[in-house]
Amino acid sequence: MPPMMFQRGRHATLLQVAFTLIFALLLAGCTDRGELESNWQDYISRLSRVLDRDAGTAGFDSSLHFPRPRDLALTFETSNIDLLDFLRLRRCALRETIAQRNSILGRHGDASAKLIFDLRFLNEAEDCIQILNSDGKNSLATQLREAVNLKRRELPSRIFLASIAGAEFREFWQAPPDLRAYPNDGKDPSIAALARWQYWQQQWLSGNWQHNADDVLLTLGEIRLGGGGALLRAQQLNTHELARASEIIKQRLNGRPLCLKPSPTAAAEQFRNVLSSRFISRIQTQASLINQHQYALLEQILAIENTLFSAMTTEKIAVPAAYLTWVKQRDELLEKATQAQRQHVKVAAELLAQCGLSPGGSGQH
Repeated sequence: MPPMMFQRGRHATLLQVAFTLIFALLLAGCTDRGELESNWQDYISRLSRVLDRDAGTAGFDSSLHFPRPRDLALTFETSNIDLLDFLRLRRCALRETIAQRNSILGRHGDASAKLIFDLRFLNEAEDCIQILNSDGKNSLATQLREAVNLKRRELPSRIFLASIAGAEFREFWQAPPDLRAYPNDGKDPSIAALARWQYWQQQWLSGNWQHNADDVLLTLGEIRLGGGGALLRAQQLNTHELARASEIIKQRLNGRPLCLKPSPTAAAEQFRNVLSSRFISRIQTQASLINQHQYALLEQILAIENTLFSAMTTEKIAVPAAYLTWVKQRDELLEKATQAQRQHVKVAAELLAQCGLSPGGSGQH
């Protein structure tokens, strides 16, 4: 091959590689954003261009964070039960439970492991009290009864630490790095698990301590996989972008009119088309999925929280202030998303009305 032909072929290959790399980088940049984020970017850009107004800042504050473990800590009393005497009682199944609870594994287990031990203790204690009384060990039976009463009083705290204040719920509420997989119309695995947990805790708090340790841990694992954090991040994004979009429209309402009389202009028709094709058809479709997810999750979360808060109040156990603050901030965030949606629809309707249009109309009134 002549040298010149070789050089041309080499340059063509290098150009092809360069174009391929550029395309790959552009594609990677596109996939950094999820469909929800991309739809917002498209809508805001088109709205700003059609109304000839500034779009404002794209970033948003994601400052809502689940409380630190140390801010959710609760204290527990120490039982006065004579463990040395009790561990000699071979006829009580509770003997093995207490031995395990006081082993290294029991003393250093996480909140869910301690809850399982306490449920097992409560479940086995009544039979053991009867055995102790029948053997004439009334003093030890009385000590055991006092220990049972103490564990019953502290059970709401144990459930609180193992569930809504625990590691699995912390991960449930953790925001994902992006929203590429959200929203979706699939089933959130945590919804059924949350409903199961609410049923169980109602049973435990009412005195039915039956449980399966493996099922308890499996259910907490399913809750860990839930999309609470994705929901909050999506609603933060929606609130911020709705405010930006509303501000663009307000600038036009308060400045130069889009229409000098209630008759649609070309710009007004473009504005209505952007609302229909971008906001209603895309963003509101996704908002519907997010709202369905929010309703399903919050129905279970609120049931769990309200049941626990009520039980803790009955036992004069203070819910940690950090958790109550988190709940308030979470609920305010979700309410702001609802209000921002309503506000945006309102200002959009006002601008359409200025031009003799309605959101669903096709011309003059």
